[in-house]
Amino acid sequence: MSDEIAVRLQKVRKIYGLSQRELAKRAGVTNSSVSMIEQGRVSPSLSSLEKLLKGIPMSTKDFFTIDFNDEADCFFRSYQMFSRTNKAVDCYHLLRDENDERSQLSYEVYEPGSDTGEDMLVDQGRSSGFVVQGKLNVIISSQIDDLDAGDGFIVEAGHPYRLRNLTDEKAILVINRPRH
Repeated sequence: MSDEIAVRLQKVRKIYGLSQRELAKRAGVTNSSVSMIEQGRVSPSLSSLEKLLKGIPMSTKDFFTIDFNDEADCFFRSYQMFSRTNKAVDCYHLLRDENDERSQLSYEVYEPGSDTGEDMLVDQGRSSGFVVQGKLNVIISSQIDDLDAGDGFIVEAGHPYRLRNLTDEKAILVINRPRH
């Protein structure tokens, strides 16, 4: 049991961004007490553990029920992105897997002259995007505008839209779209 408490205490402390020294100070115990518990050399009493957890703050119930094995990957490197080229637009999608049904965040590269196509896109939920490099021509329903780096847009569900790069420079868009 002391090994499980040691591992849990260290993980929880790190999640909250606390050093052993800071946790000890907050809980009113010595730094060596926290260190010895985390090393599994000492098994704290329930009251000592509760005192430590008040310094975080976290309940004893939460401390013992948090499931560290159920954590999904949170960070993704560029080589882990799902990618595809569609109508001359290179898309990189931030998804856990290809069947992820939640909204997708995409990084899209529009080479000069590229276009999402003459057929307007229509999403089942709200989409929003930011131009992070270059300039994009954006058509949403009957509205049209040229957006520069730093500009953004929102497309409500069911509204048709089209994205085009009419310049001689690459444009990059970060867009959040609902999954179908």
